[in-house]
Amino acid sequence: MLKIAHSSPNRVRLKYPILKTEQNLCSSIISVLSSKNGIASVRCNRKCASLIVAYDGGVLSVSDIVNAVSVIKPVKLVPAEAAKAGCACSDAKDGLALLNKKTEFAALTAMTGASFISKRLFGKVISQAVFSPMWFLTAFFAAPLVYAAVSKSLKDKKIGLDAFLGAGVGAALLTGETMTALEILWVNSGAELMQEHITEKSRASIKNILDITAKTAFILVNGREIEVPVEKVEQGATVIVRTGEKISVDGEIIRGEAMVNEAPINGRQELIHKVKSESVYAGTYVQDGLIYIRADRVGDSTYLARILQAVETSLENKAPIELEADKLAKKLVGIGFIMTAGTFVLTRSLYRTLSVMLVMTCPCATALAASSAVSASIGNAASKGVLIKGGRYLEDAGEQESFCFDKTGTITTDMPEVIDIYPLKGSSEQDLLMRAYAAELHNRHPMAAAIRKKAEQLCLEKPDHAVCETILGMGVAADTAEGTVCVGNRKLMDRFSIKTGTVKRRAEKWAEEGKSVLYVAEDSRLLGIISIRTKDKEGVAETIEFLRRDGVKNLIMVTGDERQSAEPLAQRLGFDECHYSVLPQDKADIIRQIQKEHKVTMIGDGINDVLALAQADLGIAMGAAGSDVAVEAADIALVDDDLNKIVFLRQLSKKTKTIVHQNFTLATSTNIAGAVLGALGILNPVMAGLLHIAHTGGIMVNSSRLMNYDGEKE
Repeated sequence: MLKIAHSSPNRVRLKYPILKTEQNLCSSIISVLSSKNGIASVRCNRKCASLIVAYDGGVLSVSDIVNAVSVIKPVKLVPAEAAKAGCACSDAKDGLALLNKKTEFAALTAMTGASFISKRLFGKVISQAVFSPMWFLTAFFAAPLVYAAVSKSLKDKKIGLDAFLGAGVGAALLTGETMTALEILWVNSGAELMQEHITEKSRASIKNILDITAKTAFILVNGREIEVPVEKVEQGATVIVRTGEKISVDGEIIRGEAMVNEAPINGRQELIHKVKSESVYAGTYVQDGLIYIRADRVGDSTYLARILQAVETSLENKAPIELEADKLAKKLVGIGFIMTAGTFVLTRSLYRTLSVMLVMTCPCATALAASSAVSASIGNAASKGVLIKGGRYLEDAGEQESFCFDKTGTITTDMPEVIDIYPLKGSSEQDLLMRAYAAELHNRHPMAAAIRKKAEQLCLEKPDHAVCETILGMGVAADTAEGTVCVGNRKLMDRFSIKTGTVKRRAEKWAEEGKSVLYVAEDSRLLGIISIRTKDKEGVAETIEFLRRDGVKNLIMVTGDERQSAEPLAQRLGFDECHYSVLPQDKADIIRQIQKEHKVTMIGDGINDVLALAQADLGIAMGAAGSDVAVEAADIALVDDDLNKIVFLRQLSKKTKTIVHQNFTLATSTNIAGAVLGALGILNPVMAGLLHIAHTGGIMVNSSRLMNYDGEKE
């Protein structure tokens, strides 16, 4: 079943159909391979049943990787309601919880509180003896924990965190220390509840932001409109959407037109005029108009659904720093076992031993130090339209030393604009533009659209209909009321024997600045010239400047455009290198050459840059709304074209690592300090439990700051 789909030096793509049916096999493969020497990165795509592995050819071969993958088994699935944020302590109650967590914690709190109130206010101590009512109640809550600990230890043939916890509770009950057992259960339940609350809050924030599609839809059946639940809409159906209604499917408009608000998925506040044959997406809504949509993608296949799935899957793709946290937590288990056993041997005090055990046996905070921060950051990024496919890519985003940009669609818009209007003597700017407007009125070329847009901005009166002829590669010649108007390049002027010497210097100067020059003539007489340039995207200069200040060593532009339009733009924006007239397949070769010196990020539109995106150490697709290629090929996809999100992404990466290191320090220092104090008899079980909850809660609160992080404002 495991096949090599493609192999190149230090990179292999495998096809593994079982990935589609084994929901959690991806996470198992990523976890196992990432820990192997010689593996640089692992990317797993369940939807495409593919696995992409970057490796060191001097250490591993393709056959080594194939053999390693073939023996990896998926980890045992746990019920969704019992899934935790990575703490092994929570495994103790898998499938055996008699009550849900909130009810369990409330009951344990009531029991602990009743004992405290009875002793402090009424002076009566509730019996803790073996077989007393309090003992039976505590044993009732402890039974699932102890049973799961024993069965898991026998199955895994090793002592883990849950075994420690179960042993502590069991020992306390057998020796009549009922309150100590109750305190351990209360602490553990409270910690689990806190972890689950923060994790679910992070996931819910993503779902609330992305779950914006309509609940019902109107479809056309035999000429009649029928309202049906969205999940009942089938591919190919005709969906009708009117003013004020949400669009529930991805598809193509087959009739009508409307002003569509796409802000929910790409952040653009201006309304988009959508007409027949244009695409629309679920989650957007019709501000004004009526459209009939052919449903091309429905349900889980819509863009928003795929994005949500990508974000959910990304939480399984651990960053290297998360793997280090897991390793550290495992080491603390061994240290905890030694300290707990040593305390009992030296003091013979179960009271002190349980204090040490309660602090050291569950280093949940250490395990959560990285995973909670990464999950919060991925959720935050998703809410801002930055879709990160895993923690490793979030971590890489702040470490890249070279950035490679595509030009059109990435740092410039697809729509050119008029920059300069230069009329010759006897003509005015308005007259010159009006002649060009009349000639280009029905031309579909982007430059013609720029002429029309400029004329409309200046409120010029729409000219009479002109009969025009498009001359391929040159421009247009149109018969207007004033005469024959020619608009195009120098070749067009030469064709009609129109002299251009009077504007030669200015035209050359504009060309050197990366502008395209349109000559406008009427009845064989040159009226003037107009310069047009593809508009820079908003914030591109600021983004380049930020990356330079932030330590990026090499900024490169790679484009298929000609030299005269690429080089002036690269120089103006401050790029170190400019590769022009590059074919899509050659972009990957350029990336490969850069990788010999630096880690490189490729930023492109996700379509013609797909090979380069896949080759780069980090691929970022711009404006990925609705693009399968962008979402699948890139490691990170930006929903819209906002380059400021590159700045935010880099800042978020660095902030996440800062928070993780803070969490590590807090977790390990409090664990060690608490264990020492417990061994000395200074810290009792109650205080140890409160310490455990406090430092776990502190880490969760510290990580949750990333959920609202907006970047550093300069």
